[in-house]
Amino acid sequence: MKTIITALYCLFAFTNYAQLSDAQLNKFRYQVDSASSLLHQSLLAKGQTVFTTVFTVDTFKVERMLKLKLKSDTTKDEQILSIYDAEIEYDFLIGKYNKILLNLYNEQDQKTVIADQKKWIKYRDEQIAISEKKYSEKVEGNQKDKTIAKSMDHLVLSKLRVIDLYNQILTSPLFENE
Repeated sequence: MKTIITALYCLFAFTNYAQLSDAQLNKFRYQVDSASSLLHQSLLAKGQTVFTTVFTVDTFKVERMLKLKLKSDTTKDEQILSIYDAEIEYDFLIGKYNKILLNLYNEQDQKTVIADQKKWIKYRDEQIAISEKKYSEKVEGNQKDKTIAKSMDHLVLSKLRVIDLYNQILTSPLFENE
């Protein structure tokens, strides 16, 4: 019985080792929200458009939170989770900016935007498959380091898509950039 209790205690201690607590995450959220609020005010004061300011703040929040998490996390598993969290945030931004782009066009042109998004999803999935193959066969290093590198590759794909959607919106003749 002692052995089981000891094993359970060790397992519990191991799973909680170096994980960010709710208090730490709340502190990071507060820091990011405070900094992004200041950034928002600063960009508007410099004459940036509201849309450009919102885009800058959106991406700033994702990057700043990722940076804070990576700086504080000591385990590679937590670093991987932090990168995945940032990728999820970029996926939300993809949805947000894709919706803005869709709202600019009529029903016929929306079909083109939807087709473009489907092509991008196919492209992303192909790039992820290539990345998986590359890191499983060719790249040297331990498994966790490979997983971190793969995760960063996936994150960059999502980040670039958000930037691409932002640029598509800006260059749309129907967009009124105020």
